[in-house]
Amino acid sequence: MLKPITLLFSLMLTACSFAQNNGVLPFTGIQYFNEGLWAKSVEVSMDGNKLTGNRIPANKEFIIKLQLPTGFTEDAAKKLYPAAEVSFLNSKKQPLVSLGNMLKENEKTGFPAISYKEIALKLSLRTEWLKNERECIVQIRYYDLKSKKQLRLMFPVSIAPPTEPLAVSKLSMAIKTSDESLGMSNALQMNKADIMVDTSIRVAPKNAYLSIEIPGITGTSMTEVMNGKNTFWVFDKNMNEIKIADKLLKKVGGSMEDNLVNYTVKIPFRLKTDLNKGYTIRYRWESTDRKKIIDIVTIK
Repeated sequence: MLKPITLLFSLMLTACSFAQNNGVLPFTGIQYFNEGLWAKSVEVSMDGNKLTGNRIPANKEFIIKLQLPTGFTEDAAKKLYPAAEVSFLNSKKQPLVSLGNMLKENEKTGFPAISYKEIALKLSLRTEWLKNERECIVQIRYYDLKSKKQLRLMFPVSIAPPTEPLAVSKLSMAIKTSDESLGMSNALQMNKADIMVDTSIRVAPKNAYLSIEIPGITGTSMTEVMNGKNTFWVFDKNMNEIKIADKLLKKVGGSMEDNLVNYTVKIPFRLKTDLNKGYTIRYRWESTDRKKIIDIVTIK
């Protein structure tokens, strides 16, 4: 029997995060594919703390929890019949192991609809499955046994050494954005992030850039922000990753006296001549000790 390794990551999967059927979530980088089933939030928990990254030690137990799931067919007895198929893939999306339907013992009896508030799955990244893999994907397919509706999650995981401190915190906050993009911060405070498309950049004149401007960040310093790690990902409307060769641009300013940091980042995500919409861009900044984080996901 598997027990929890708790990676607590709770984000609203309504409004901006589920603004389209396919998308990606901050902190964990979980990709979701809504095909008839929805949920209020996804929570990945480890020891009751929030996961602020996707690095997990092998042979540790964790819980992935789907909260307030909706879309399941209710029968005459007012019961629901959910299923949750779990498999582990390597970084090339080749199968490592399949656990099948982890709700199989309830396939015939179902669950009372009135009290069904969450689907909690206890998992572990076992070394006998991983072998020499340093990265893997936890793939979950929630589906309705009484219809063809489903919700798929793809959770990319990097295997952390057993001695590495877990990237968890209770200091996470939502970032208010100008366009209702989904943003989260950890161990930092900021009032707002202004997000827009910028086609005026001349460094790489063929590209359109995503501009993120965050004034008045507290809890850090200009030096720490400048020395932090910047990463970004771009996906098409089907959540296929697009590799971007050009680098992002950044500007750090502020007031040393007031310990305020003004931060601007420009992320190349498409050609100016490409007028298609529906690109998902995820940007992540983290301090060198991985404790302070800005993670923003937007659709343009």
